[in-house]
Amino acid sequence: MISLLDRILRNAAALCLLVLFVLIVLQVVLRYGFGFTPFFTEEIGRYALVWGVLIGTAVAVHSGEHIKVTFLQERMSARRHWIIQFGLELICLVVFAVLARASVESVSFAEGQTSDGLQISLQYPYAILPVAFGSAFLFNLLLLKATWSARPWKSAE
Repeated sequence: MISLLDRILRNAAALCLLVLFVLIVLQVVLRYGFGFTPFFTEEIGRYALVWGVLIGTAVAVHSGEHIKVTFLQERMSARRHWIIQFGLELICLVVFAVLARASVESVSFAEGQTSDGLQISLQYPYAILPVAFGSAFLFNLLLLKATWSARPWKSAE
């Protein structure tokens, strides 16, 4: 189930990148070749960029490739390193929970608003927020469980 979610998110992020690339090329060709730029290319491109980044955040949490500063932790004992790592992952879990909850409220708040160019409800672009932060929460919860299982004193128990 988790690998399916990861695969779906990776494909969605790749699709966002492809859409962004095609729209930018289209916008440049039409602007400099024909002196015309469709109004929707910039807005959809902006949404594709934001969606790709947010989805990529969840995928990075799952694969453990998010930004880390580890030069101090690498010089510590295994037990201290684990305690700091577990604490940081716990903080991230709380942050993702708060963001997931707030993003649900943001989507409902955007119900009556429309975008400037396409005149669509802003609920549609905002819909990625609970998906991305909810997925990041789930992936971080699994990472926290794996970190707990790998505690250094486990073998002594």
